[in-house]
Amino acid sequence: MIRLQKKFSNDRVGLLLVVFFIIAFVIAARLFQLQIIRGDYYSVLASGQYRLDREILQSRGEIYIYDGDNGNLSPLAINRKLSLVYAVPSEIKNPEYTADILAGILEPKEEFGYELVGKIFDKIKKENDPYEPIWHRANDDQAAAIKAENLIGIYFSPEWERYYPLKEAGAHVSGFLGHSTYKREGQYGIEGYFEDELAGESGKLLGAKDVSGIMITIDEEDVKDAEDGDDIILTIDKVVQNKAYEIIAGATYDYEAENGSIIVIDPMSGKIKAMASFPSFDPNSYENAGSIESFRNLSVSETYEPGSIFKVITMAIGLDAGAVEVDDTYFDEGFVKFGQDTISNAGNKKFGQVNMTQILENSINTGAIHVALLVGSDKFSSYLEDFGFGDIFGSQFFGEAGGDISSLQKNGEIYLATAAYGQGITVTPLQVVSAMSTIVNNGKFVYPRLVDYIKRINGEIHYINSDKSGKRIIDEKTARLVKAMLVSVVKNGHAKKAQVPGYYIGGKTGTAEIADRLAGGYSNDTNHSFVGFGPLENTRFVIFVKLSKPKKGIYAESTSVPAFAKMASFLLQYYQIPPEQ
Repeated sequence: MIRLQKKFSNDRVGLLLVVFFIIAFVIAARLFQLQIIRGDYYSVLASGQYRLDREILQSRGEIYIYDGDNGNLSPLAINRKLSLVYAVPSEIKNPEYTADILAGILEPKEEFGYELVGKIFDKIKKENDPYEPIWHRANDDQAAAIKAENLIGIYFSPEWERYYPLKEAGAHVSGFLGHSTYKREGQYGIEGYFEDELAGESGKLLGAKDVSGIMITIDEEDVKDAEDGDDIILTIDKVVQNKAYEIIAGATYDYEAENGSIIVIDPMSGKIKAMASFPSFDPNSYENAGSIESFRNLSVSETYEPGSIFKVITMAIGLDAGAVEVDDTYFDEGFVKFGQDTISNAGNKKFGQVNMTQILENSINTGAIHVALLVGSDKFSSYLEDFGFGDIFGSQFFGEAGGDISSLQKNGEIYLATAAYGQGITVTPLQVVSAMSTIVNNGKFVYPRLVDYIKRINGEIHYINSDKSGKRIIDEKTARLVKAMLVSVVKNGHAKKAQVPGYYIGGKTGTAEIADRLAGGYSNDTNHSFVGFGPLENTRFVIFVKLSKPKKGIYAESTSVPAFAKMASFLLQYYQIPPEQ
């Protein structure tokens, strides 16, 4: 009996040993699989559980303009710190009271306040809810008022917004910070064109975390610093910009135009002092703009047939090329025939014997044609290209168009003839103001500059220049002659309303028919434009004004010209320029 029990005991021990070795083998095999065969997989998995990756946000560069003529800067687009007001409903004991207090601060208008009370109450009445956003972009006064109430369960988180102090007046220059598929990025204007410079680059922080998610170790090589964006300083003068916007908005409204644009430039430096379009939009709430068309800067993106304003360029080319002299005369019969085509003067007027100045004073189509034909198509085209027509300036202007002067490459004198008085070719307002500035600058090319300089985050200053800037386009003598002729146009011609008492003002009108691209030919609608300068000596400004399809006023002399005069009068006083007469 004892022997049987001993034998049974030995068998049981043996069985247990076998089971033990089997279990040990299975564990060893599993460990081998986990550590050797699938070790990389679990290493990555563990890294994901115990590594903490954090993005370090960069600060977007800001855009500045000049605050008057004293050199001080003023913001056009800045980063403004606001607050997100949020609630932890599970902590709130009296949601009705809390909602009423919040609504009274966030929306003081009674008619809207009642609606907001209900919306807030619906969010904070959920007893077990750990988080509910209440109000985005609360300003400092709102945040301070809420904090003073010591509301239980109400908290704040910092939010940054892009703020545009000039609102509609500066919208087409600044553009706005909008949303793309994955991030916020600049759209239109300076925000869009210089997105890479303004955006900067985010950084990254890599480290280990404990079971509660708190970072406990950081290696130096695991830190990539954020790079803030560059600041951009524009040539715009805030005082001039606001006045220009006021004037073009008023003119567009008064003459019931479809839209309007205005540019003010220093013709000696090429610095753009103002650039505005109307209708505009508020970049602080760009989503409320009527359409995408509202975002376009008409001064750089709109092409149009310039009409009689282009006769200035034709005359400058003719004089510089030696095709005509200022005292040469031409007999105007009122029309010119090219095969079966006849080109007439506006209103079918006939002026008889006229000199070159009178061609501009009376805006004679046939006279401009006479000059262009003497120059010839090839030379005329070459001059236009030198002036900057048919191409973009680049480097600064979002959505810039180049215009089209390719019709001059076609066979037939009629294409040169129509181009001579601004039909059959297209230009941009920016090109017109640059060409006039080149004439005013004694014939040296003026590269229009919207950006004064870019200030890198390391303090380095970067300027944007053009190799073409300062290149002689026409002779100085030619330029002075054309300037004098344009002063005569304002005094004796169709632009008398551009005069400012005590000063010599020069300029030229353009009332251009608008091509009907569907039916062919030209519609009854017109574009009214005027480009002028002042004073005659030591000229400080060139102004371009354009109104599209005005319903009131037949010619530019009664629409765009008065708007120019308002801007010119303001600038002469603003710059404290003493009278010339």
